[in-house]
Amino acid sequence: MMNRVLRLARDNAGFLAFLLGMFVFRSAVADWNYIPSGSMEPTLQVGDRVLVDQHAYAWRLPFTRVHLAQRGTPRAGDIVTFASPVDGERLIKRVVAVGGDTVAARRGVLYVNAMPVGTAGRIEFGPVNVPDGHVFVMGDNHDDSFDSRFWGPLAVDRVYGRALRVVASFDGLRPRGDRFWIEIGKHR
Repeated sequence: MMNRVLRLARDNAGFLAFLLGMFVFRSAVADWNYIPSGSMEPTLQVGDRVLVDQHAYAWRLPFTRVHLAQRGTPRAGDIVTFASPVDGERLIKRVVAVGGDTVAARRGVLYVNAMPVGTAGRIEFGPVNVPDGHVFVMGDNHDDSFDSRFWGPLAVDRVYGRALRVVASFDGLRPRGDRFWIEIGKHR
């Protein structure tokens, strides 16, 4: 039995090396994420597949969250994927404030450092001081997003990467042709 496995591995070494390389690439360089909920509407829609730059902020050891080298930090407006601090699930949200900022929402207006920067939905919160090494993230669909308003600032080391484009989009099984390879806008 062992000889058969070894022969099979030897006969398919090129294919196995390709698969390993692909998994390492997806883990550490670039990946795509499926959008399962409406928390980022209208920017991202349910059924979108989003290209994520996995090394936008740090080089990571493949298949882990271990950072080998820092490349940068998320900035306000970036759409990032990260491990939820609540349950570890992979989420995607927009960075609205970074370390050193103060963020709050009053009467439907989002304030960063006491300056109005956009809408905030119906939930009022803050002021929250974002510690260094953290970001404050919110879904663009403020009324339907489980985000930093509920669990606080997000540690930057939980961030996997920055979303770049919608690669493809499906409404059920039907492709949405108008959402193919579109760049994701950058705004607060």
